[in-house]
Amino acid sequence: MNIMDLADHWENIARRKWRDSLSEKDPMGKKLIEHGALCYQNCACELREALTFALPRPSTIEAGDQK
Repeated sequence: MNIMDLADHWENIARRKWRDSLSEKDPMGKKLIEHGALCYQNCACELREALTFALPRPSTIEAGDQK
């Protein structure tokens, strides 16, 4: 599993938890499931944001060479 797969995995867990929270009858149980979903969602979002800064950006010279 690469790091982008990890972000996808966390997003899938978050989606599943959001869906599961809709069928939870107990208000505290619903809040607990939603809290877990939000934690996974935030982690995936922060990981993706960190990766955008970590990945090298093509320089203008490289971009010009590709034309």
